[in-house]
Amino acid sequence: MNRPPYDGPGPDDERGGGMDEQTLRQLLQGAVGDIEPAPDALEHIRRAVPARRTRRRHALVGAAAALILGGTALPAVVHVATTGDEVEERHANTASSQHSPEEPGAEPDGVGDGGGRPEQGEARNHDEKREQRKNEGSKGNEPKPAASSPAGNLPAPTNTFAAVSPICDRDQLGKGSGSVGPADRDGRVYGAFRVVNVSRAVCTVGGPGTVAASPRGSAESGRVSVVDHTPGDAATGLPDPTTEPSEVILQPGQAYEVKFAWIPTADGARSSCAKNTGGASPAPSAGGGGASASPASGTATAQQPSVPDSPPPTPPPSVVLSHTPDVGEPAIADAKIDDACAGTVYRTGPIVTAS
Repeated sequence: MNRPPYDGPGPDDERGGGMDEQTLRQLLQGAVGDIEPAPDALEHIRRAVPARRTRRRHALVGAAAALILGGTALPAVVHVATTGDEVEERHANTASSQHSPEEPGAEPDGVGDGGGRPEQGEARNHDEKREQRKNEGSKGNEPKPAASSPAGNLPAPTNTFAAVSPICDRDQLGKGSGSVGPADRDGRVYGAFRVVNVSRAVCTVGGPGTVAASPRGSAESGRVSVVDHTPGDAATGLPDPTTEPSEVILQPGQAYEVKFAWIPTADGARSSCAKNTGGASPAPSAGGGGASASPASGTATAQQPSVPDSPPPTPPPSVVLSHTPDVGEPAIADAKIDDACAGTVYRTGPIVTAS
């Protein structure tokens, strides 16, 4: 750029006016006229400006987070510091009260010539209330004592021994016996198995055990079954199954019972032995009649021996029931139901006896 020669102050300079505006603008433009931006200056600006804005935003968010965190933590720090001071003061007051004797005319803490602090009495009251609440809470968690009972009476075994009595071993169960009552007009028979705790320790019956049925004689093995007693079944003479205890705890010498009922089938004399109580063996009318019809001809009787060839008499039908405790074999008791051909055995779970 060609700059005009400077010829010294002109008439305007002498009058104090100085350089005019147009000349000053030309001088400034001439000073920066040969300056050109870099080729990637625009791209750099496009990248740098958003990055700078992002850094500013992050710095602002970080400062706000630090401010919030400091405001949240400050009360906790103050509380901890205050609590620590109160604890130290209480310890100091306790030590001084234990080791320094009271002087005559001395007044309690917080009362006098300004030597005590009222806050100490409030803190002490607060600690006493907190200790009282803690003691009350610990007393509430303690097990409540059982209701008072007359001297010499033992509490109910289900309440006392339920948590400490182990499962009965097979050796602890003995003196098993079975009983069968008479059949009614419909052939129904009720009975029970009785098992005693023969040990000197309290034990719990682990389960219902098993009741097995074994047909004998002419009883139909395929038509004899054992099922659990349920509400509404045919064994109406058994106890209500909904009242059976969930567990049976036996004291030494105490027994439990498993009751059962034999309900014969209702298809008449062909299979209901309670109604078919006739002869248990076939009538010997053919053999006996032949022997008595020809007493005169001894030779004919000797040549035709019919009695040795007759089949042996069939044993009377019956069903033998056996009970095995839940802890395993051997079976502890059995019971026999006579004149039983086909039917169903309904059984209960263990029930504690009164004696």
